[in-house]
Amino acid sequence: MPTEIIKEFVGKNCSITIWNNAFGEEGKIVTVEGNWVKVEYKNKVKLINGDMIQQIELLPEKHQK
Repeated sequence: MPTEIIKEFVGKNCSITIWNNAFGEEGKIVTVEGNWVKVEYKNKVKLINGDMIQQIELLPEKHQK
């Protein structure tokens, strides 16, 4: 997935589907640098390779706080 598109989701809570990951990830997209996406969720930080992202879905408004 092109990182230019992912940058539109910075600062928002999203559900991220990753290739070969049946459950995906949820969290706030904090930053996009190069081909890496930094996601925070419940005091954990994950770095996800942008090439592995299949889909990003914006979570409902109640999850954006």
